[in-house]
Amino acid sequence: MSIEIKGLLLGLAAALGLLGVAFGLSPLLQPKKTTGADPAKQANTVAVTSLDSLPGDAKRGYALFDHNCAPCHGDDARGDEGPNLHNLAKSDARIATLIRGGVKGEMPSFGKKFSDADVQALIAYLRTLKD
Repeated sequence: MSIEIKGLLLGLAAALGLLGVAFGLSPLLQPKKTTGADPAKQANTVAVTSLDSLPGDAKRGYALFDHNCAPCHGDDARGDEGPNLHNLAKSDARIATLIRGGVKGEMPSFGKKFSDADVQALIAYLRTLKD
């Protein structure tokens, strides 16, 4: 074999080797998928990605919840220090009373922080939380 052909074959082999390495590493460079992840984290991902489908009040309620309630009730509202807020059986009036007045020794009062419209937006968001 001539030197030119050997050089050409060597170059071709090097190029194919680089392509193999690039394709071999491509799965490592892809964003992580949630398959097999913690179910609570998957549920939260679903909840957050479905925010676009929420009506205006519920979407605003989510923003209020995220900034004020999530530290105790969890990002997915499934409970942490505070209780799980999915499938609430309480009336809207009772939920509003709890938000405004708090729960002694367990939850602060938000009556001075939230307007009536804010409370209604929070309730609208909570009503979207179904298991």
